[in-house]
Amino acid sequence: MIWLTALPMKTGEKSSVKEKMRKLRSNCCKKRNTGFTLVEMVITVSVFAILLGIIVPSLNSVLGFRVQRATNSITAALDKTRREAMNRLVGEMKLEYRSDGYYITYYLDRGKDSESSSKIRSADSEKIAPAGTRISYQDNKGNTYNLWDGTENNGRSSLILTYDRATGGFLPIQSNEWGQNEILKVLESGNDIPLDRDTSLPYCRSITVSGGMRTRVITLNIETGKYSVEAK
Repeated sequence: MIWLTALPMKTGEKSSVKEKMRKLRSNCCKKRNTGFTLVEMVITVSVFAILLGIIVPSLNSVLGFRVQRATNSITAALDKTRREAMNRLVGEMKLEYRSDGYYITYYLDRGKDSESSSKIRSADSEKIAPAGTRISYQDNKGNTYNLWDGTENNGRSSLILTYDRATGGFLPIQSNEWGQNEILKVLESGNDIPLDRDTSLPYCRSITVSGGMRTRVITLNIETGKYSVEAK
């Protein structure tokens, strides 16, 4: 019978084996940590992609709704202003950018009547879009004015439009908002309201409303006073 006896390890050899075992465990841990981090990254990217796919269409939908609503408000204002301009001494609409958004204000006046002169002028402001919407207009001379940046556009943060009672077409872009006192002074002097009628002045050719991935262009027919809306 043969007996096998394990030889005792020297101190240096024991240290060497322990060092190898420690490095082996360390390498295993590193591999595990690396694999786990990669899985986390894949999951995070996947979740982010899903959320992005949900949020972006929703945001575009909201912005698109605002664009359509503002477009509808502007066209409704054009219709109202045209009706009023045919029946009043003054019928103007003002599309204006303010710090919190865009507003439409009507300036309407029938002149002094026999009953009362206290309700000659009626001005109603309606907010049609938040400040984040982009509304600009283009004139017939090829200039574009961004209402949200009046400083850049020589202070032009508003657009005043009215119609010619004789033809139903647009008058040039107006430079004045007619108030009650001004109108009374003109009427008392026996003169007509001096709306801007010089054909050399710029006319509004179109109004553009945009937000998100949606754009609407309202093209004005200067001669007839009609308009058309186009999606861009």
